[in-house]
Amino acid sequence: MRTKKLIAALFLGSVTMLSFAQTASEPASAKFTLGAFGGLNIPRLTGGGGNPLSEGWSSRSGAAFGLTLNWNMAAHFGWRADILYSGEGGKRTGMQAFDGSSFNPQLPAGSYLYANYDNESVLHYLEIPVMAKYSINLGKSSGFYLDLGPYLGILFNANQKTSGSSIVYADAGGTEPVSVNPQTSQPFPVSFDANTNVTTDINRLNFGITGGIGFSQGVGFGNISLDIRGTYGITNLQKDTKNGSNNTGNLLLAIGYSIPL
Repeated sequence: MRTKKLIAALFLGSVTMLSFAQTASEPASAKFTLGAFGGLNIPRLTGGGGNPLSEGWSSRSGAAFGLTLNWNMAAHFGWRADILYSGEGGKRTGMQAFDGSSFNPQLPAGSYLYANYDNESVLHYLEIPVMAKYSINLGKSSGFYLDLGPYLGILFNANQKTSGSSIVYADAGGTEPVSVNPQTSQPFPVSFDANTNVTTDINRLNFGITGGIGFSQGVGFGNISLDIRGTYGITNLQKDTKNGSNNTGNLLLAIGYSIPL
């Protein structure tokens, strides 16, 4: 709840700042630019809420690309709206928890077993950020800018990719094997090679905040830009907390080119 209030306050503050800029300075003629951009996404799943299925995630790399529309309202202030594909998620390697019922259906709900394998969560989103933009001119054709605002993420699909083989244990320390041959009493490894569609387990909509810094340079008919942007989703990804309780975030490094309209 505090995060939602913070996002609302930042967004309203941006609107107030832009409105003040328009009334405190001479009105500038509206100028629109349209562009395309693409780059490297470095997403990570955060949170956890004490659920072992949600802990221990690290960053993975993914692609991001899309279109951007800029509306420069005054000398330094404006709006930016994007529509983009964003590859997100995270990865875990080594000893980790998994749903025990997937190994033994007779285990009660909420039971966890442990194994040493590779696990990657791959989420595909369509994201629509709307950001307030403040520009600092360095000359006639170059400058820095800051942008900040909310975004909406719409999930296309989600997959859980696992690989490797491991003995299954009842404890995270790997001292109590449960994948045991009843005839020889010897533990045996289980294959975790799978690619599972988990789209129905993930909330379709994700709301959050995004913002960053960039550099723009006039080149030819338009402008080339370099962006560094971070995002944080405030919506829990999983529909059911028994599957974990994560939020998604990412760092985007992108290059783009815009032309005036």
